[in-house]
Amino acid sequence: MAAWSRRDINRLRSRMAEQGRDIDDTAQEIRFVTRGSMLAAYRMAAGLSQPEVAERFVEAAPGSVMDQPHLSRLEAFPGGGTRAPLATQIITLAGIYGTAPLRLLTAEALDALDPRERAVLLRCSAAFNGSSDVVERQEEATPFPSRFTATTGSPERQVEMAARKALRFAVMAEGANVGPETLEQLREEVSRLSFAYPQQALPTLFGDLVELQDVAFRILEHRQRPHDALDLYLLTGVICGMLAKASHDLGDPKSAMTQARTAYICADNAGHDGLRAWTRGLQSLISYWAGWPSEAVRYAKLGAEPAERTGGTASIWLTSQEARAWAILGHGDNAQAAIDRARDARENVRGDELDALGGIMSFTHPRQLYYVADTRIWLPGAERQAAEAAVEAISAYEAAPPDDRSFSDEAGARTDLALSRAASGDLDGALDALQPVFDLSHAQRIGGVISSMQRVHAALGAPNYRDVRTAKTARAEIEAFTQNSARTAFPR
Repeated sequence: MAAWSRRDINRLRSRMAEQGRDIDDTAQEIRFVTRGSMLAAYRMAAGLSQPEVAERFVEAAPGSVMDQPHLSRLEAFPGGGTRAPLATQIITLAGIYGTAPLRLLTAEALDALDPRERAVLLRCSAAFNGSSDVVERQEEATPFPSRFTATTGSPERQVEMAARKALRFAVMAEGANVGPETLEQLREEVSRLSFAYPQQALPTLFGDLVELQDVAFRILEHRQRPHDALDLYLLTGVICGMLAKASHDLGDPKSAMTQARTAYICADNAGHDGLRAWTRGLQSLISYWAGWPSEAVRYAKLGAEPAERTGGTASIWLTSQEARAWAILGHGDNAQAAIDRARDARENVRGDELDALGGIMSFTHPRQLYYVADTRIWLPGAERQAAEAAVEAISAYEAAPPDDRSFSDEAGARTDLALSRAASGDLDGALDALQPVFDLSHAQRIGGVISSMQRVHAALGAPNYRDVRTAKTARAEIEAFTQNSARTAFPR
């Protein structure tokens, strides 16, 4: 290395760039002349200093630890006394340098890794096959690159990320006409996210949803076989619907409605009444929480016709959503009539393709019970019935299979129970109902949870509680809770 100064390396790098060589060729040449490691060669080929790489590493992987001494030890691996890199560190560095992770390690270095780290890296390598040009195109296909979805995390998380990269590559490889393998991969990824949405914090899913939507849009830009086009529009509509819910959960009803309208267009192109009905339910939900109850009723009614032609649980969602919108407007009779229709719809439901996807795409019985509680809590004099419905919903969620759980709807049922108890003068009971809600992480405090807690805050400010010390303390806790929403949990 003594014979090659930084100036010499820069000259070599510039000369190879003029020759049209890519970073992989340049790194190989630098390693040959310096006799250093591949990690160091790629850094020099990228024209970066160790402090610059450390800074970019922390930006790409928020929460990780990387500084110049640490990077220096990684670059000296597998020399004696050096630190073996983690698979996640190699993947992050590969993203910084614009190459495939395995290119950063020689065969000797790969063999010297911890077996578990080596296994993760090898499992992820399929997503990075091909030239660096392919990797670059894959990154261009991602609106939020790896610094958003975060390259740190468990091996399982890294494998999921690699699978998504492989899906994008498969889309490019199959060209204009999507093949059955790509279509099945897309369906499996949509189902995974649908199941995950009610159970996992939004910051861990949002990047995946954005990326999957981009893949689906790219496929639909090309001409498809007629029998594949219907499936593609259905899956794309579901993705847009989940992103509409995500935008709503982040407190952006305008963006949520834009995504929902796109979902409805996809439902029309797919000719799928189940997705039409589900999307109208989603638009009603967005309107309900945005403070537009009349719009919530209108959208619920718009979904009635397609709901009649489908046997899915979307029909139950529509009527349940209509019930609580009527309740806000003060129409108790209409609200009760909608609750009754939802109960009758449950008896006749057969299930459809959306229910088969599961998760957020299916309206479960515990969720229906929560909507009953959320309806009755708005009706004066119905506090006892609201408490009974809330307790029934909480018990149903606690007894439900894991796939039917929803942290946000369970929190909603608990806030309804707290509201009903506070209205009946049971302050201790109200605070007891809120304890599991207070335990939610910042990332789980989505828009509906924040709004529900703010309703409890208002109730605890009623004249009978205004000067009660316990109520004052609870209001202060709720204020602290609502200041740290899911939006604040996203990486910078």
